[in-house]
This record gives sequence, structure tokens and C-alpha cells, in this order.
Amino acid sequence: MVPGDPAATHANPTLRQRAEDLHERAMLGGVFYLLSWLIVAWIGDVWERSARTAALLSLVFILLWVLRLLVRAWYRRDPSTRAAASLRRQWAILLTTGGVWGWVAAWSLLEPALGRANAVTLLSTVSLAMAFAQVFSVNPRLSLLGTSLVFVPMLSVVLLQNRAPGVAMVLMLTLVYLVAVIGRSHREYEGKLALDQELREQRDRFAEQSRTDALTGVANRGHFQQGLAACIETTVPLALLIADLDHFKAINDRYGHTAGDQCLRQVAAIMRQCFPADALVARLGGEEFGVLLRGEAAYEKMAETFREQVARLRIGTSDGEHVVLTISLGLAYFQPERHGDGDALYAAADAALYRAKQAGRNRLELA
Repeated sequence: MVPGDPAATHANPTLRQRAEDLHERAMLGGVFYLLSWLIVAWIGDVWERSARTAALLSLVFILLWVLRLLVRAWYRRDPSTRAAASLRRQWAILLTTGGVWGWVAAWSLLEPALGRANAVTLLSTVSLAMAFAQVFSVNPRLSLLGTSLVFVPMLSVVLLQNRAPGVAMVLMLTLVYLVAVIGRSHREYEGKLALDQELREQRDRFAEQSRTDALTGVANRGHFQQGLAACIETTVPLALLIADLDHFKAINDRYGHTAGDQCLRQVAAIMRQCFPADALVARLGGEEFGVLLRGEAAYEKMAETFREQVARLRIGTSDGEHVVLTISLGLAYFQPERHGDGDALYAAADAALYRAKQAGRNRLELA
């Protein structure tokens, strides 16, 4: 991780995906409850007989529609922390809307004065229930509850009136079909979620591989340069350490590349232990390593501790011998008036490393 990168989101990606999907789908249906009611009220002459009732129910559906929009907007202001809460709020609105429509449908069928609107009420209810079952399969239990709130009151009235047994039978078959639709839609949705999660994990693995040195597991040179450029733009105190194993070519020639690779892995592991967790440790190439250090701390003491631990290493070989390592270090503190940019800071640390090599190796030099 580049020092200073924002922390990972609080909500896991799958939860956020569920929230995104539910809020997007909630945008589709809100207006149709209002339009369905307006049609029923128009055909049933509700505006002429009781304009107050017609207006009140219209306002209720408008309010529920607006609440969907508001919850979605609230969630999008901070998706990382509001995913779970926004899901609960949006589901509450959806279920309330379904319950209100179910009551309206039952009332419309029971009210003799609305007889002309019965067919429209039946068709609208079936359509809204079908949409609820198909669109809101994010949560099958709540989808089933919402579908029932929309559909069952109408079905109950039709069964109680016992005026059209054929219609009642078709509606009962429709209810069975709605339950099957919820199950099928949920399975398809979960399959899509699983595929999306797999693609995210694969993308993250590729991104990590593009930033990581395969041999040592620390950052690679490209990621280190990006981190250095990003840190230069901040006002946080910054230091750069460059380390180079002494006589590494001779170690490779004598003990072989397998032993040399083991040396590099051990040095990288010690480097991670000796410097702060937010330091960016990288292999810059060959036997050269870099550490990007943010903030103020006793970095010279840390560097000396690191050098001493490397010098105490004894790495066994297949021939029973032990490789002894030493390392030279160059440390530079960023000074804007002196260095100007990351390249200048790197050059200063590299020059200090060169002086350490010239002075006999196995030492730390300051820029």
C-alpha cells in the first residue's frame, strides 16, 4: 500500500453491491404505484365522489416514491459506511409501499362504487406483484413478503367474495408462479454476485502482482516510484533509505542463484520487521532495496538496527556452508528547498549509498 492511501472501505464489496442494486432497482417501480392508483381513481370516479381520498392516496404514493430517491441519495454520500443502514431503510419503504397498495387494492374491490375499476385493480396488482418478485430478488424473504403485501389482500377479497371462481383459480396459480419467480430470480442474482466477486478478486490479484516483486513479496520499483511521487506532494516529513547488499555478485557466483535468492528474501523480511508498518519497502532491482518513510522518527537508529541484523544473518546452503551478508545504506531526508522533487531526493540517497560503498561498505551514510 502506498503510504497515505485511503483505508479500505468499511462495507465489504458484496454488501455494497447489494445496496447499489437495490437502490437502482427501487428507482424503477415507485412511479408505477402512483400511476396505477391514478388510473384506478379515474376509472372508479374517486375524484368526483371523494377528491380528498384520491388526493391523500396520491400524496402517499408520491411521498413513498420520493423517500426511495432520498434514501438512495443519502447512501451515495457515503457508500462505505451506509450500505447496511440504507438497505434496511429502502426495504422498509418498499414493504410499506407494497402494503399500502395491497390495502388500496382490497378496498377498491370491496367498495361497490369502484366496481368499474375492478378489472384495472386486478391487472395493476398482478403487474406490480410480478415486478416486485422479479426486480427485488436481492433478498428472497423480503421479496416474498413484499410480493405478498401487494398481492394477497386482493386475492383474499376475490376468494371471500366467491363471485368469480375462475379468476380466483388463475390468481392462485399466479401466486405460485410469483413464488417460483422469486426463487429463480434470486438464484440468478446470487450467481451474478458470485461472478462479480470472482472478477473483483482476480482484478485485485493482478493489481497486487503488478505492484509486487515476485521473489521477495515487497513492492517493486514501479510501485515505489509511484509512492515516492505521491508522498512528495504532501507536507508530511519524508525520508528515503536505499540499501544495497555488499559483494552480492560474488555470493551468487560462489553459492549459486538459489542461495542468492534466499538472501534477498531474508533481507526483505528483516527490512519489513525493522521499519514502521506504514513504510513502503521495495526491491528496486537486483540486490538494491528502498524504504520510503513518512513522518518523524529515529530512522537512523532503525537503519543501523537493520544493518546489524543483516550482518548477523547466516544463511545455509545445500553444501553445508553459510552465507555471511553485509549491507550498505544511504539515507536522505526530504528538504523541499534542496531537493525539489522525488528524483532529487532519490539521487541524494543514492549518493549517500555510494559514499558508504566507497568508505568500506557495511555502513550507513547520511545525505
